[in-house]
Amino acid sequence: MRKVAFAAAFAACFGVSGFASAADLSLKDTPEPQPNYELSPLWAGLHIGAHVGGGWGNSDVTDTFIYKADPTGNNSFDTTGVLAGVQLGYNFQRGNFVYGVEGDLGWMNLSGDETFDLPNPTKGTSKYERDRDITGNYSLSGGFYGDLTARLGYATENSLLYVKGGAAFLNADFERHYEGQNCSTIRTCGGSRQTSKFDFDDSDTMLGWTIGVGAEYKLTQALSLKLEYQHFDFGSQSYDYKDTVGFDCGGGRCASELSGTVETDLTVDAVTVGLNYQLGGFDDELK
Repeated sequence: MRKVAFAAAFAACFGVSGFASAADLSLKDTPEPQPNYELSPLWAGLHIGAHVGGGWGNSDVTDTFIYKADPTGNNSFDTTGVLAGVQLGYNFQRGNFVYGVEGDLGWMNLSGDETFDLPNPTKGTSKYERDRDITGNYSLSGGFYGDLTARLGYATENSLLYVKGGAAFLNADFERHYEGQNCSTIRTCGGSRQTSKFDFDDSDTMLGWTIGVGAEYKLTQALSLKLEYQHFDFGSQSYDYKDTVGFDCGGGRCASELSGTVETDLTVDAVTVGLNYQLGGFDDELK
């Protein structure tokens, strides 16, 4: 009887011990939760680079002039050309999201010109003022440009898609050439039809804004290739002008005067490709 009781007690102790060991083993074998690793910040840090591309634009011209009348001419002409420059920026990265600032500085070699017949509905009353028709040739050329923009993008491994927007400027040269008819007949013009010519040239810095989208791809840890589209609106600029030109009229000397105010505004669309070199910030190898 004692043997049976001892065996039962031994079995009970062994069972409890085995259960405890099994429970302990089960707890030890439970896998630990894995950390949630974020995307490596390959895009964070300072970067410098260069870009080149092409642009096309449109310039609207409003010309309110006095040539023995005060009509207003509204016209527009296209501009095309190439642009190139350098960029400098800084990115922050949180997971897949990349944000920062970037500035561009370069040369926007856009140019365009067009000649228009300007309306002159109010005719002069004297024999030297009749039918004073006039034409105007407008030309615009770009120079140094720059922008300062904020960027927001989404990164997937080695690729980055982004949008950008901010302020922009362009140094532009705006030239006008006018030719005005002085009288309606050869007799009243002193034996030959006279034409007065006026030239005006103004240079200024146009201020505006820009928005754009782009894609960038890591070629190495430090070097990336980008493709970008930007729309620029450089606002409007106004210029006053006035000049007097003398001409022969029926054996004497007459004068023809042109004065007015011209306003031009310029928009440009540009596509560029570029390279960026990142100065540190990454801490992982490319996949």
